[in-house]
Amino acid sequence: MSLTRRAFLHSSLLVTGGLLLGCTSNSPRILSSPKEAANKLGLWLRIGTDNRIGFVVPSVEMGQGVTTSMPTILAEELDVEPEQIDIVLASVHKAYRQQGMFTQGTGGSTSIVKWWEPLSKTGAAARSMLVQVAADRWQVPPTECQTQAGQVLHVDSGRRLSYGELAEAASKLEVPEDPPRKDPSKYRLVGQPLKRLDGLVKVTGQAQFGMDVKVPGMLYATVRQSPVFEGEVLRYDESSALSVKGVVKVVEILNGVAVVAEKFWQAKKGADALRIEFSGGKSQGLDDQKLEQQLTEALDNLGKAEISGEKTLDVEYFLPYLAHATMEPMNCTADVHPDRCEVWVPTQFPEVVRDKAAEITGLEPEQVTVHTTYLGGGFGRRGWDFAIQAVQASKAVGRPVKLIWTREEDTQHDFYRPAYKSRLQVQLSEDGFPSSWSHQLAGPSAISEFAWQLVDTRAVGSVLKWIDWDVTSTEGTQLPYAIPEHEMDYEVVEPGIRVGFWRSVGNSHNAFTVESVLDEAANLAGRDPLEYRLALLKDQPRHRTVLERAAKEAGWGAELPEGHARGIALHESFKSIVAQVVEVSVDAGTVRVHKVHCAIDCGRYVNPNIIRQQLEGAVVFGLSAALYEQISLKDGAVANSNFHDYRVARLSEAPEVFVSIIENNEAPGGVGEPGLPPIAPALCNAIYAATEKRIRRLPVTNQLI
Repeated sequence: MSLTRRAFLHSSLLVTGGLLLGCTSNSPRILSSPKEAANKLGLWLRIGTDNRIGFVVPSVEMGQGVTTSMPTILAEELDVEPEQIDIVLASVHKAYRQQGMFTQGTGGSTSIVKWWEPLSKTGAAARSMLVQVAADRWQVPPTECQTQAGQVLHVDSGRRLSYGELAEAASKLEVPEDPPRKDPSKYRLVGQPLKRLDGLVKVTGQAQFGMDVKVPGMLYATVRQSPVFEGEVLRYDESSALSVKGVVKVVEILNGVAVVAEKFWQAKKGADALRIEFSGGKSQGLDDQKLEQQLTEALDNLGKAEISGEKTLDVEYFLPYLAHATMEPMNCTADVHPDRCEVWVPTQFPEVVRDKAAEITGLEPEQVTVHTTYLGGGFGRRGWDFAIQAVQASKAVGRPVKLIWTREEDTQHDFYRPAYKSRLQVQLSEDGFPSSWSHQLAGPSAISEFAWQLVDTRAVGSVLKWIDWDVTSTEGTQLPYAIPEHEMDYEVVEPGIRVGFWRSVGNSHNAFTVESVLDEAANLAGRDPLEYRLALLKDQPRHRTVLERAAKEAGWGAELPEGHARGIALHESFKSIVAQVVEVSVDAGTVRVHKVHCAIDCGRYVNPNIIRQQLEGAVVFGLSAALYEQISLKDGAVANSNFHDYRVARLSEAPEVFVSIIENNEAPGGVGEPGLPPIAPALCNAIYAATEKRIRRLPVTNQLI
């Protein structure tokens, strides 16, 4: 992990040749390797004459394990150990764009889903070319050659040649269009619980996150932004800030003002002293009550059906705005010169950062270098707003600047998971199963806000509002269950609060509503929630298998300690299916989550250890949101400011989490996000089983007192 991209480029271009292979997720064929085309290729994989193997990881690493999983796929096909591959986190290059993404980005649990095939093909092509060169030298058929531990060997004669000895000659061969790949039954790495390659550097503090970046001559900055969203800077008196020792400049930036100083604490003291007034803003006067009133009116605009009778449900569910609350605060270091700009940033969208930096500085995109660092938590938050501010500050002072948001700024100026309100009307037939299911949803459009931030115009967002739909807000409302009549309707509401993608996006709120209401239906029918779901999944064998596995592992139906109860939920998202069984107890209004059993069908997978880690993280992340988290609004601003009033789950509250992975050969699905959607409904279904109190709005906090 010590090889920097600069060193990688140097070694690739200037040191005695070697084999370079690259491709894109959109490329039908592998691109070849002439040195003069190296930049065009994006330098994915290099096998040097010095036997070193280098690989540029196209996705950012934010804890999801791509710096282990991706090299494992390559190593499998190359017949080397993953530890033999030197890793570089990708800078900006169009070759690193994922299929289906218009820019270079990481999100949506797509890294392995999108890159498995290209990486496997690239590794297989390299192995095939190296074998061909060795076979030619030995005058034997390639079929008599094998690969092992970075060498090609001729079995009958015992001759061996290292990849380094073959690499340069291999680079002169035509790249095979469809290289033979390993039979998955012979995999020795893929599917095994290998240790993470980034574990050691992270636990020893060697890994470079954005907050670790230091540049010679660097200043520090922090910001003050309008508490009312999109409020403008009316006036400010910089003298009070400049009177603080170490403060060198006050700079007006995107959304507010930055105070730049020799040290961060000086910048913060200067920002605290700064007298600044804002005016206007989209969310003026908004509070929690007015927000919910807007959502209710939007549902009413959709029109409510007349439904009545003992076998009907007519219920409403509410979910609040949520912050991402990443452990590493928003930060970016920028160094602007007249002829170039360098940016060090923990971002999920390095290409957008580059283009925004070019716009601000007037430079060409090629004159901007983006160094993407490790991310201390992403969850959809890490875009480019804070990077823009860092570039603006550096340009203004003519020195490198590390700009850091305080926790208070981060809590009050996030791109929040939107608040939503749903109305569910369900009619049960004589047999107790739903004959009709109507789901109405009202809330902001995250994709509209994202598009506006991206292109810096409201045109795209306006179009999305005009078509009155948002696939990200409504995802997860399609049911796997056999229900004859199913309707879904959605009304976009724009209260003026910044919104964005939050872990598992629309699935995070729709799974709560759907799986809670299904539990209500089972209860109304007098059926066991597990058996009820299984009956409705009679034509969905994969879903049934996942549900049955989770229930079996949790001992569904078996006796529990006194005061304990279980709840169950199932959800499909990001091409994976997850079921969870939560065991709780409720004492004096306080919920204690004891155990969570998860089963996942994510198709073919690379590393079961990483899957378990992702599901464990998703469970804790989702429980925290369901139990405690809520962004509250007052006078058009966020009332929360830090972890004392934006409560998150604590270490002592973490339950035992058990993960079971379904083995099959289906296409790979995501693992970073699918573990989150079922946890809130499984939790609240367990609370109902324990207390007969139905939780229809989150967070759970104080509703059981």
